[in-house]
Amino acid sequence: MNRPILNDTVKIISSSLVFKTVSVIVQILLLIGLGFTVISTAVQIVTAFQAGLIYVASVILENVLLIIVFLEVYLSALDFFRGKGRSVVYVIDAMISFVSREIIIEILAPPFNYTDLLTLGSLIVAGSLARYVISRKGKKRLGQRQLTRKKAR
Repeated sequence: MNRPILNDTVKIISSSLVFKTVSVIVQILLLIGLGFTVISTAVQIVTAFQAGLIYVASVILENVLLIIVFLEVYLSALDFFRGKGRSVVYVIDAMISFVSREIIIEILAPPFNYTDLLTLGSLIVAGSLARYVISRKGKKRLGQRQLTRKKAR
């Protein structure tokens, strides 16, 4: 008689254990990637001094934006595994940061292609619009929940 309850308990435990294990693995991999990016940035800065200060500034800017992308993806993963539901916003933020980085790289490495710049700019506009729409929906849901709670009282 107790077999179905035991089987359900084992399924719940094993699925939550798998979920937590995957969460830890993803976080570790993202932190390793972030660490290597920081190390790579330091190495590139040292070697960039041979080319001049403008090149050093370019290397710093490119790599700082890449670090921001890593942080956005890390926050997205944390939110996803905690079940908070804002992970889509973090993914959009990471996309906007990455595309901004690509625009800066394109501009700093002439000759640049105007079509590429327009395409990348369009991606930023689309991402910003998507983020705005998602943020508005989140605020509406929050407002509806507060109204429902007030009515229940």
